Amino acid sequence: MTEKKEIAFADVGWDSVRFHNAVAGLIAESAYGYTWTETPGSTPIMHEALKKGEIDVSMEEWTDNISSYEKDLKAGTFQELGSNYDDDKQGFYVPRYVIEGDPSRGIKAAAPDLKTVQDLKKYADVFTDQENPGKGRIYGGIPGWDINETMRKKVSYNGLDSLYNYFQPGSDSALSAAFTSAYEKGEPIVGYYWEPTWLTGKCDLVLLEDKTYVDEEQFREGKTECPAVNVTIAVSNAFAQSNPEFCSFLENYHTSSKLTSEALAHMQETGDDYTAAAKWFLTVHEDLIEQWLPDKEKADAVKGALGLQKVQKNYLLEFPFELPVHTDDFDSAVKAFAAHFSGFFNGIRDGLDGMIGGIHGLLGLIPWWLMIFLVFLGGWKIGGKVKTGILYSILLFIVGMIGLWSMMYETLAIVIASVVISLAAGLPIGILISGSDRANRILRPILDTMQTMPVFVYLIPAVLFFGLGRAPAVIATTVYAVVPVIRLTSHGIRQVEPEVVEAARSFGSTWLQCLWKVQIPQAMPTILTGVNQTLMMAMSMVVTCSMIGASGLGMEVLISVNRIEIGRGLLAGIAVVIVAILMDRMTQGCLKKGEEERNGK
Repeated sequence: MTEKKEIAFADVGWDSVRFHNAVAGLIAESAYGYTWTETPGSTPIMHEALKKGEIDVSMEEWTDNISSYEKDLKAGTFQELGSNYDDDKQGFYVPRYVIEGDPSRGIKAAAPDLKTVQDLKKYADVFTDQENPGKGRIYGGIPGWDINETMRKKVSYNGLDSLYNYFQPGSDSALSAAFTSAYEKGEPIVGYYWEPTWLTGKCDLVLLEDKTYVDEEQFREGKTECPAVNVTIAVSNAFAQSNPEFCSFLENYHTSSKLTSEALAHMQETGDDYTAAAKWFLTVHEDLIEQWLPDKEKADAVKGALGLQKVQKNYLLEFPFELPVHTDDFDSAVKAFAAHFSGFFNGIRDGLDGMIGGIHGLLGLIPWWLMIFLVFLGGWKIGGKVKTGILYSILLFIVGMIGLWSMMYETLAIVIASVVISLAAGLPIGILISGSDRANRILRPILDTMQTMPVFVYLIPAVLFFGLGRAPAVIATTVYAVVPVIRLTSHGIRQVEPEVVEAARSFGSTWLQCLWKVQIPQAMPTILTGVNQTLMMAMSMVVTCSMIGASGLGMEVLISVNRIEIGRGLLAGIAVVIVAILMDRMTQGCLKKGEEERNGK
């Protein structure tokens, strides 16, 4: 096979893997004449891409977190070239100030005798779950990772499930955000994490002790400490066949958790990017170059590249300058603001949790058969046909038949809460800007920004200010979904014929009477269209918000994606589609029926 001159590295989103990509990429360029790129994706997705040859090299295959790893290796679907490092740690961590306090920050020790996982029994009241204050919260692993099920079993085996809720954060970024947010505020938190990471390098975390590792079976059942995971380097079969010389280098490539943490800490302290950190690392650990590259000519080429001056830019092809934007300073300011007003944000979170819990409780009081009957009745009355009601009830029955009824209620609670808040805020704002050109000019660019901003951006401040769970999911969904109802409320009122408004005013109507009895009724079709769009946009956030710990159908979809379980994902996706279709058709039916009644049909 022809040697490939551009290497596609897997980027699963962690600082450690991107650092190792940069180190291997630098050597690939300077010693072998390759170019290289990174392909982003989750761990399971990148593993599948490796098997298919869509990526060439994975510098970090976390073998314990890929359920099919050993089976795929034995089947020969990819090539394992060796271990990158195998001295990493994972388990339940707490900030050191929880155990020892921190006088410099005015933090007292909340759990002074906490040393082991078993000791958590004594401190459930310290790690309170804001969504369920009667129990504590333990942050678990990432949905779809094998270690997540092991940590869940560990909680059950140690009798912690009666005292704690096992909370799935949705993604590794959400989990790190939960830890950093709590750390900035000096709040107690306990949860799963692993080394090496920038978080363990930045924050002083303590790994809770557990029973000594005995064997794989007991570990999988959650009865012992977690052994170090063998983090391997793997390549696709096609790349291994066509690039034997570079693969020989990768077979020699070996680091350690300590070395990796050292590099990540350097990046955190200096602000270096991955390429600069790779150069620093190879300069400091020059001996590794000779270990990895026995060929002196290639080793010298790498050493020479480390001493090269910065290449002159081609200003015709590259942008001539960049402003030194210090995002770290902005992040620090926002985090300090969140910590200072944590009581205020906690109050909002508690209120939202109460609202969502109330809606979920009301939904839970409705038996499945009654809900299906209500949907049948609604479809019949709104659609005007019995067969429409029967179709809707059959669709809803399918959701229960595939075992997702309770998850549907969890999803509905979040969606309904988001829509209620969106309407409570959006309708008055829409009315305001409909009657004020100045307010319209001010708010229009803000609404444009809100509507075009990538939805994932809304998750960041939501998690920072409100933690993980249902409350930040509602906040993020509301910000995303409120725009249509504002726009269409304003648009509908502005479209009312001026002659109609003038006629109402001439008969002595006040501004408020004219608005309430003339303009809003005339604009109602457009307003209801906005309500429908807000509802649909809230539904579209179901899967996205699962990444910050929102339970329900979205979490089921996320788990299936992370585990590459097509059938499971298909069933959850069908349930989401059914709920969305029913909501859309019934709200559209209400809109159509209202128009017919106004037109006298």
